[in-house]
Amino acid sequence: MWSALALLLVLPVGASAQDAEEIVRKADLVRAPEGSFIWNVTITVYEPGKAPLVNGFEVYIKDANRTFVKFVSPARNVGRSLLYLDRDLWIYLPDAGKPVRMPLAQRLLGQVANGDIARTNYSGDYTAKLAGNENAAGAQAYVLDLKAKTKEVTYAGIRYWVAKETFHPIKAEFYAGTGTLLKTGVFEQYKEHGGRLRPARLTFVDAIRKDVKSTMEFSGLRIQELPDKYFNKTYMKSLD
Repeated sequence: MWSALALLLVLPVGASAQDAEEIVRKADLVRAPEGSFIWNVTITVYEPGKAPLVNGFEVYIKDANRTFVKFVSPARNVGRSLLYLDRDLWIYLPDAGKPVRMPLAQRLLGQVANGDIARTNYSGDYTAKLAGNENAAGAQAYVLDLKAKTKEVTYAGIRYWVAKETFHPIKAEFYAGTGTLLKTGVFEQYKEHGGRLRPARLTFVDAIRKDVKSTMEFSGLRIQELPDKYFNKTYMKSLD
């Protein structure tokens, strides 16, 4: 009897953890397709009293562990690039002459970190736990707590709201290792890209300065095979 009772107590916990991982995986597939693709990303930084700062990127993703980011605007940034390879991130600046390793957590522009543009795989970087259910943006949503699997990822923790019916990401809170809230993010403007509805904009708001925000806008998704040469540190210099 006690063995049967122990089994009943253990199974729901395991099932819940498994379900949480599956929810995050399905939400990842909403945010971006599997396999190889290219898309355009525009980052705009808004601060009071300043003109918006706009930067354009072309992002090449080969698989979960290979991403190449080409800076395309403004003109002064052309020639710069980022390369993500197996949890290592490299930046190439023409003036430096060689790629330099960078942390994913370091800010790229405004509230956007390097990892926000170079890495979209939450299910690969975090363990997930179901924290509850809430109504968010007019939809019933799962609330999940994500904990970093290693120190090399972008955030130590994420609280994540995912719509129950569609697995559409709704919003997220991003945390440092100290437990400090860094920023919040809202997934917006769902449009059809690559055969399904995906968020066309992610808006980050600074945790302290609520009037400071940054947006990432996604467009021009092309699903296609990409050559291995793009994902090599030597190739980064060819854009100089």
